[in-house]
Amino acid sequence: MLESSEHSEDPEIDYFVELCPGYGGYELLHQGGDARSLIEVKYGEKVSDLYQATTKHNPGSFAQKANDIVEWRGIIKGKSFIPHAIIYRYSGIIDEEKQTQKSVLIVIALNKGDSKVLGACSGENESEDAR
Repeated sequence: MLESSEHSEDPEIDYFVELCPGYGGYELLHQGGDARSLIEVKYGEKVSDLYQATTKHNPGSFAQKANDIVEWRGIIKGKSFIPHAIIYRYSGIIDEEKQTQKSVLIVIALNKGDSKVLGACSGENESEDAR
């Protein structure tokens, strides 16, 4: 954990920033606060700002990375894995009374320090569509 409200004396809201290992020089920043979270991509010292592009696919209130899985897409060249995209589940509450949730798969194209959200997929064929 890089940062966390657990270590602050009097935080306004809960927050965290977690650095997760990746492939091919990429690392993932899982960050959030106030019961929301998302992933941004780090390559070297540059972090791609994916907040706006991710939240436009907001599946509901308090949208967050839904689980601990990120699917890495790429090719194997020789003995190396060369990643070109990641896919992860992003969910939100659509009915607070019933605690009904909706989720989408966020697809991010990896482009060194300039990674971009390609879009979101949901529905019956969401995994195949995202890939």
